[in-house]
Amino acid sequence: MASVSSFAGPEELEDANHARTLMKELKWLYDSRLLVDVTIEVEPGRQGALFPCNRNVLAAASPYFKSMFTGGLHESTQPRVTIHDVDADSMAVIVDYCYTGKVTVTEANVQRLYAAANMLQLEYIRGACASFMTRRLDVTNCTQVLKFADAFDNPELKAEAQAFIARNFNQMSGGAGGRDLCELDLGQISEVLSLDILDVDCERKVCSVALQWIDANAPDQTDAALRVLRCVRWQLLTDRDRDAPAVQRCFALMGDDGDVPPTRPQMAKQRIGEKAKDMVLFFGRPNEPFMCYDPYADETFSMASPFINPALHHAKRSPAETFLACSTPENKLYLASHLSTHFWRYDPIGDRWQELTARPLRRVRSHIGYLGGHVYVLGGRDPASEARLKEVECYSVQRDQWMLVAPLPRPPGRMQVVSAGGRLHAVGRRRMLCYDPKRDQWLHGGSLRRGKLHGACVYREQIVCLCDVPVVRAYCPARGEWRRMGDVPVDSGALSYQLVPHGRKLLLLTLAKHRLLVHEYDPARDGWRDVAAVFGSSFGSLSLSARVYPACLGSGRGFVSEEDEDSGSSADWDFDGLTDADSDSGSSSSFSDENW
Repeated sequence: MASVSSFAGPEELEDANHARTLMKELKWLYDSRLLVDVTIEVEPGRQGALFPCNRNVLAAASPYFKSMFTGGLHESTQPRVTIHDVDADSMAVIVDYCYTGKVTVTEANVQRLYAAANMLQLEYIRGACASFMTRRLDVTNCTQVLKFADAFDNPELKAEAQAFIARNFNQMSGGAGGRDLCELDLGQISEVLSLDILDVDCERKVCSVALQWIDANAPDQTDAALRVLRCVRWQLLTDRDRDAPAVQRCFALMGDDGDVPPTRPQMAKQRIGEKAKDMVLFFGRPNEPFMCYDPYADETFSMASPFINPALHHAKRSPAETFLACSTPENKLYLASHLSTHFWRYDPIGDRWQELTARPLRRVRSHIGYLGGHVYVLGGRDPASEARLKEVECYSVQRDQWMLVAPLPRPPGRMQVVSAGGRLHAVGRRRMLCYDPKRDQWLHGGSLRRGKLHGACVYREQIVCLCDVPVVRAYCPARGEWRRMGDVPVDSGALSYQLVPHGRKLLLLTLAKHRLLVHEYDPARDGWRDVAAVFGSSFGSLSLSARVYPACLGSGRGFVSEEDEDSGSSADWDFDGLTDADSDSGSSSSFSDENW
């Protein structure tokens, strides 16, 4: 036990604001051109390319400058030092970083800034630029980023660019995308065409890209042509593919070298895209894998939960924790937690969840939607006060940042969030609001005016709402009109109904005790047909459809049973913690004096 004598002797105190204040004052001295002792010159002869600085600041921030100014080099005593191969704009950003720790990265400066930071050994800026390029990969720039990463020997950025090309290979293999692939050098195109993770539905497309590259780069170079053609997995071609003119041309090229592809199917690893399919995903308990189900093939697989990934979380989560999930048109999956601010994006190749920037607000029983490169979280309640929330959180996929956008006019009750017509729609049982991201404003939508709302989704550019079972209504945002669709099948034992877009189809999921029924909407007869029935107990209360790679998923044998086990209780299922009283009553959920 300590005694009073422990207070005797000297005290060591620390000013928590000292470092920040010191940097602020050094920046003021730099801006005022006071106490500077060296001038950095770039692009000799260009006006504005001189940067009066402090040697100690540059040396502290950059190993390159530290070696220059402390290693006894000639530059350590010179009043002016010329830096070659760095442009003035990049040096301005770098000097500002040395004094403030802040860096501004744009599409216009990112590659030049990366090159300068790479030379000056500024690891933070180098990493920031690489992250910027990774987050902004698209089909128009991915090949350029791959070439850039290869030139600067950045394996992480290179892997990201290759993975993006692989995921979008179907789109990249034709038109402008095919021309972009032809700009890769021999080594780069060979690596891409050799990837197991190419998302292609047939090997013929790989063969076509190989021929495009040969025609553009090596029409008369036999060795280069053969190296590219060997990346094609000829064993995966069907007999019909082998008869195609493009494939026959490849055979002719390879035959001259005596390297004719085998005519009999042999062992060859399939590209993951050849088995890719749309599946219904069920997000259940946090400590268990998620169920992935193909109702047409009656196949079940398992997807990892973020809370059973040891790289992210070592402790098990509360069984009461539930998830929010949404998918994008590019089949990217985003997942949020109801009981925390955790937020993830799914890596379909590694079957793991990458944790992203945490959400700014804690809320329970909320809703999620995606629109135009942004994820929105809205509705729900404050976990401490139970007050309904008007605030709307918006996540930028490009920036990995959250911000608050225009709030809802009134705190909503239970609702569904969907995207249609370039707007985000919050659909309640009586009212619909739509968010215009260009104006940052919520507007009135169509009035549903039903007693209940079991679910809503977008199908053929219309918002389809499952109202009082069996009533289904569809809203056309372009015309502002409602129409009635064919009634859904009624199940007396149903615990919940969900509408799920599944590729170009619309599915109805009816969840009963340990049983899932799947129906598909038939627009020709405006009715619903049976698809599948599956028995089990791990369906979860949230589902959506997305394109996944079964080759990358786990076994799903543990999810289903052979027959209906007529046991258990509806209390086993957590439907967002909502009751009829919670979702349908209360003046705080009203808009213009009417309940949602």
